[in-house]
Amino acid sequence: MSESDPELRARVVSGAIEAYRTGDFHGVGVAEVARAAGMSEADVRAAYPLWDLLVVAVMDRWNNGSRRALWVVAERDGVVAYLRARLQAGLDEPALVRLRMALLSASSTPGHPAGGWFRGQYTRSFEDITLALTRDVVAGRESRGASPRHAAEQLVALYEGLQLQSMLRDDAEVLGAYDRAVARLRVGWGAVAPV
Repeated sequence: MSESDPELRARVVSGAIEAYRTGDFHGVGVAEVARAAGMSEADVRAAYPLWDLLVVAVMDRWNNGSRRALWVVAERDGVVAYLRARLQAGLDEPALVRLRMALLSASSTPGHPAGGWFRGQYTRSFEDITLALTRDVVAGRESRGASPRHAAEQLVALYEGLQLQSMLRDDAEVLGAYDRAVARLRVGWGAVAPV
């Protein structure tokens, strides 16, 4: 191998992302990644001897990269706008949504090799949303009656449910449904005393 290890791993991850963009989660393997990356299967295995490590690297770059890139929306406009931007990103990149949903399901299986990493990522994302909602309440973007933790539970459930619907319903109007649901949630947040 003439490439350095980090360069080879980066190329394999890029190839895996391309393979997942065009293939089904369960249908992507070493051969598909190698073909998309323009390298041999042996090079893919040399860079990532354990498949689950490659999947973690893909999610770290693809999903977490998108999440980090959009976090500026949460800082500037609040968490509601941030999750809406993530929904839009999912509409623009449906393969990422399919992969994320498949991995959430797989990693919930007890004993899954990457389960701890995925659970940690999920927990960290939820905590980020909760903290940002706290800032939104303090900044006046959300009602003082809103419990940031409960609001985060509702918003994350809405976000994930709409992503699932976008994959399964041809008539899903994700952004409009999100806007309508958030309007109703905000009425409830304004009417409830903090817990």
